[in-house]
Amino acid sequence: MKGINALSIAVVGFLVGYLFATIYVLIELTLTGAPASASPTNSFGALIANLLGLWTGLLAAVVYASKKRGTGSLKVDFGLRRVMLQDMVIGIPIGILGQLVIIPVLYYPFERVVPNLSQKLSQPAQTITGLGHGSGFLILALFLAVGAPIVEELYFRGLLLGSLKYRFSRLPESASSFLAAIISSILFGLAHGEPLQLLGLAFFGLILAAMRLKFGRIGPGMFAHGAFNAVTLIALLRIH
Repeated sequence: MKGINALSIAVVGFLVGYLFATIYVLIELTLTGAPASASPTNSFGALIANLLGLWTGLLAAVVYASKKRGTGSLKVDFGLRRVMLQDMVIGIPIGILGQLVIIPVLYYPFERVVPNLSQKLSQPAQTITGLGHGSGFLILALFLAVGAPIVEELYFRGLLLGSLKYRFSRLPESASSFLAAIISSILFGLAHGEPLQLLGLAFFGLILAAMRLKFGRIGPGMFAHGAFNAVTLIALLRIH
C-alpha cells in the first residue's frame, strides 16, 4: 500500500460533508415543518439527512482524490474490490469479537471510576435506534450496518489512511504505516463526536486500519465494521 498525495482533499471533503449535513438537515426540517429544536439526535428524518450530507462530502473527496491524485481507480487507489467470501470470513468474526469482547475488556478498568459506564456507553446508540420504529428501524439498520461501513472504510481506511501513509513516506515502511494507522484511527474516533466512546472507536479503527494494511483491500474491514455495528443494532432491537 503506497497511498496517494491527497491529505488536503481528505480534510476539505470532511468539512464539506459537515456543511452538506447541516444544509440537508435544515432542508429536511423545513420540508417537514419540524420544530427548530429538532436535531439528528431526536429526529429520524434529521438523522438520515445528516448522514446523507456527511457521506456526500466524504464520497466526493474519495472520488475526486482518485481522479486528480491517483489512478482514477478506487480498486487501485483505495483497495475497493469485488466482494469476496474470504472478506466475510475474516471480517465478520473480527467485528463481532470487537463489539462483544474487545470493547468491554478495553473499558473494564474504568468501570469503577465512571458510574454506570456501560449504560453511558450505549446511550448514543440507544438514542439513535429509538428514532426508528418498524420500517424506520430497518432503514436505520441499512444505513448503519451497510452504508456506514462502505462510506467510512472508503474514506478513513482508503483515502485518509493512504494519504497519511504518503505524507510519512520518507520514513521506513513500518513507521509510516504505524503513524498513518494511529492518526487515522484517532480521527475516526473523533469524527463520531462522542467523547466517552472515543477510546473504543479509535481502538476499533486501529484494528480496521491494520486489516487494510495487511490485506491490501478494504473488503475485510467493511464486513468487520458492518458486523460491529450490527451487533449493537441487534442488541438494542431486543431491548426495544
